[in-house]
Amino acid sequence: MSLRRRLLLLIALLTLLPALPAAWVTHELLGRATDLGLREEIDDALQSGVRQARVGLQVQRALLNEEAQRWKFACEAAQGDLGNIDSSFADPDFRVELGDIVLAPGAAELATPAQEIERNAPPLRLTARTDLDGTTLHLTALVDPQWREDALNTSESLQLVRSMRAERSSIERGFLLPFIVIYGFGLVVAIAAAFLVARRWTRRVDRLVQATDAVAAGDRDVQVSMSGRDELARLGQGFDRMVNTLDAQSRHLVEMETMAGWREMARALAHEVKNPLTPIQLTVEEMRERYQGDDPAYSKLLDECTRIVIDEVASLREVVGRFRDFSRPVELQRKPFDANALLRDIGAMQRDMQVELDLADDLPPAFGDQDRLRQVLMNLASNAREASDNRETARLGLSSSNAAGQVVLVFEDDGPGIHPSERAQVFEPYRTGKKTGLGLGLALVKGIILAHEGSIEVEEGRWGGAKFVIVLPTANKEKP
Repeated sequence: MSLRRRLLLLIALLTLLPALPAAWVTHELLGRATDLGLREEIDDALQSGVRQARVGLQVQRALLNEEAQRWKFACEAAQGDLGNIDSSFADPDFRVELGDIVLAPGAAELATPAQEIERNAPPLRLTARTDLDGTTLHLTALVDPQWREDALNTSESLQLVRSMRAERSSIERGFLLPFIVIYGFGLVVAIAAAFLVARRWTRRVDRLVQATDAVAAGDRDVQVSMSGRDELARLGQGFDRMVNTLDAQSRHLVEMETMAGWREMARALAHEVKNPLTPIQLTVEEMRERYQGDDPAYSKLLDECTRIVIDEVASLREVVGRFRDFSRPVELQRKPFDANALLRDIGAMQRDMQVELDLADDLPPAFGDQDRLRQVLMNLASNAREASDNRETARLGLSSSNAAGQVVLVFEDDGPGIHPSERAQVFEPYRTGKKTGLGLGLALVKGIILAHEGSIEVEEGRWGGAKFVIVLPTANKEKP
């Protein structure tokens, strides 16, 4: 299973697992809350309240009937003189009518038939009637609105409790269903977000895996180029640095092996050429000494030939010496030194050229063999002088800089330069564009720089000539 699928599965499980206990806890709490609200004691209490409301209404009706009897007795006692009735005991919420005569005008606007107890109905009234000498005595009383409101609330609460008890399972499902829907939606969102995050992470991991496979296959130019500050980005950036370092070390190793091969060939060639030189010279000298003839012309010719052979042997010995010097491993006496001071010395010695110095003020001390590096710069200066045909107006540029904790020395001239197709082979032995020479100068320069664990490259200079860029380690990178 791929890393992306494992991440998605893990995040889905981490999101889903809390849902099970959450659903169980929600179900239990909902059940307990429902049990608490639907207990039998609550039902009994509400029923008792409804009964008490009905009893209270009956009591009020009985009291109203008694009031009607008192009015009847009062009217009979008045013997038709209704104006003499003492109505001080009458409740102001009562309306008393004897036929068309209003004896107590209170609650006149409420003189309507009694209404059932229901929400939004007109105010509740109680009515009592009695006959008085063929005439109807009619009493109407307003029921207390607060009592009516309490009775309605109690009745509705009882109906609600009974309805909830009958539909308990539906109520629980009604609460659980939104929970499931909301949690399911959250799960989908979490999985979608996890997919996006996992795809982003695994995409970068895939890039690292592919780059690692490419490096293992020998590709040193691969880069993952990750930006950011998280661990994967730092890993990608470290991978790029590692590949760059590996590429530089690999190229350095190849160059060292190539140089070692050239040195071995130079050593063998020097050995093969050196061995017959001495016998040749001794033989020629002995031939000249043993000649006892008196022919002046032949004697002169023999002297000339002997001189030529001896001179050429000496020249070959010099060539053999150069081959021998080139074939020897470069031995260094490395220590910190001021590279700017070295460039100033080299520039001061080039009196037949116009030298331009551009030296960095913050240049750290270089670590190397100053004498060997002086030999390198003198060799480059000699090549620059020859490339400019020894012109008095020839220019030589010497500069230094600090790049990533390394000392960079730049050496450039205004000669014809080196063609781009020849720059890759310019440091190989036996390659030269001069009419004289063995082509070992730049190869020796390359060997010295490689021995310093540095690098040297050739480019086109600002004046169109050759530009040599030398990179050297600093003193704080000295290796034990």
